[in-house]
Amino acid sequence: MFPYFKVFIDNQSLMNILWHSDEHTHGFRRSGQIGEGLVSFCELDLTALEDKLKELAGIPLASTNYDMIRNGIFDAAELLKDKHDYAFFFLVGTLNNILATPVYIQDNIEARRLEHLQSCISILKDMPTLQEIFQYALCFCLDKDNLSDRSASERLVGFYFQFPDLSKFTVQTGFAVAPVKKGALDYEKVAEIHRENITDTRQTLEAIHEDCSKVSLLPYYLIQSLDEMLFLEFMEMLKHGIQVKRCKLCGRYFVLIDKRKREYCGREYSEGKTCQDVGPMLHYEQRLKTDTYLQKFETEYNKIYSRFYRADGKLASERSGKDMTREEFRAWSKAASKAKADYQKRLITGEEMMSIVRAGC
Repeated sequence: MFPYFKVFIDNQSLMNILWHSDEHTHGFRRSGQIGEGLVSFCELDLTALEDKLKELAGIPLASTNYDMIRNGIFDAAELLKDKHDYAFFFLVGTLNNILATPVYIQDNIEARRLEHLQSCISILKDMPTLQEIFQYALCFCLDKDNLSDRSASERLVGFYFQFPDLSKFTVQTGFAVAPVKKGALDYEKVAEIHRENITDTRQTLEAIHEDCSKVSLLPYYLIQSLDEMLFLEFMEMLKHGIQVKRCKLCGRYFVLIDKRKREYCGREYSEGKTCQDVGPMLHYEQRLKTDTYLQKFETEYNKIYSRFYRADGKLASERSGKDMTREEFRAWSKAASKAKADYQKRLITGEEMMSIVRAGC
């Protein structure tokens, strides 16, 4: 049944997706880090969709309104275009499948067509519900700062207690002959095959062997709906120990892709700058207003910088005793910046920081 994904997960926790819209339309892409699709779905603003559903609810479900309601349904789906790729992909595919379901002559044709519309509206209404379920999953099971005293298995049991039907949720799996590189799917080779639009099995195998690539049977997940894809990402995050955190600037969840301490996400905040770009500076500026030691640091830094700026470009014979060369400033700045970072992490006191800063003057 179209549409569907074949999802291969590689050893870098990236998802490689073979997608099929119909018999003739297909492609291959690397979706990104496990969890990014789930988090972006949970952070979608569905207000416009919910407003559209209210609008549709005000139109009587009658044959005379069939085209108006049908158009309204697809207008609602279009609201997700360019906002979430696989949510839009599966939503439109499901709506098309419902409306393309044959209506037989022995049926009450008009009543059956209206049932199709009602099913489409129900699918749209499921979107906010799905979002609420997986928002709860992120908060309860994957939030690094929430219930940190509980194990992953304890939190999962608690989640299933809240949503018992999901404890029986399954996705289909399969194996495919595919080119491999370092034990994982060879993304570049598969992408090349799809760029050349090779669809015949024999041609595909010949293309794989053409450059002596290694081939293997690789497992994949067969995904045929949005809820399956969201559930797959959720379970893979649990399996790989991938957690999420709320951005200290915009307040939205983001995926922790490694063990580094991160406080801000990579979403755009303003004028092309991300939260990651802006957040640390805003946080520092706020703290600077109340922290006397950081104020002293800034004063000392500006004083030393002016000594460097005044001397930069001068000949050695032109420099005074208080001038500082570029090399001297770099060495001092490196030590001073480390002292400030250690102070902000509470590894040293404010007095110790200032002692280091002044020692290099």
